[in-house]
Amino acid sequence: MVFPGKGKTYQGIENGKYMNKLDDFIRDNAAAFDTELPPEGAEDRFLRKWEAGRLRVRIFRTVLPAAAAAALAAVLLLPPAGRSTDWLRGAGDTPEGIYLAYMEQVSAAWEKAGPDDILSAQLSSVTEEAIPLLDLLPDELGDAEKSAILREHYNTLLDGVHNLLTNAK
Repeated sequence: MVFPGKGKTYQGIENGKYMNKLDDFIRDNAAAFDTELPPEGAEDRFLRKWEAGRLRVRIFRTVLPAAAAAALAAVLLLPPAGRSTDWLRGAGDTPEGIYLAYMEQVSAAWEKAGPDDILSAQLSSVTEEAIPLLDLLPDELGDAEKSAILREHYNTLLDGVHNLLTNAK
């Protein structure tokens, strides 16, 4: 590789001496590097990049602890291994029956929560669905398959709901 100015040929990275040669070139041509001022607006551009880097650090320092807190909350809401309760026992085997039993459990949980705003917000985040899972399951699935999926999903949510109610008191 030939650098302009000196006409010296520097070998590339293959010999492992590229950075040493680059340092030598800069040292040999220091006067050429010091003659020009940075282009107009360069200082503003550098400052913007500096602030963006600082913003990334601030985001990292705030988002990471928030994510860790959310993960800890999720772990606290999960039931201990092997102790899952069938909250939908007696709901029948139809998808509609399972969904109705789930809604009854949710209503009872809301009544137990009372006017506590924090607990209400937590219950809301666990139980509210924009579109119920019952409506999202494909028609190609039979009632037995739908019931199994709904039972597993809603039992998991109800484990979290009951853990919330237990830990809130």
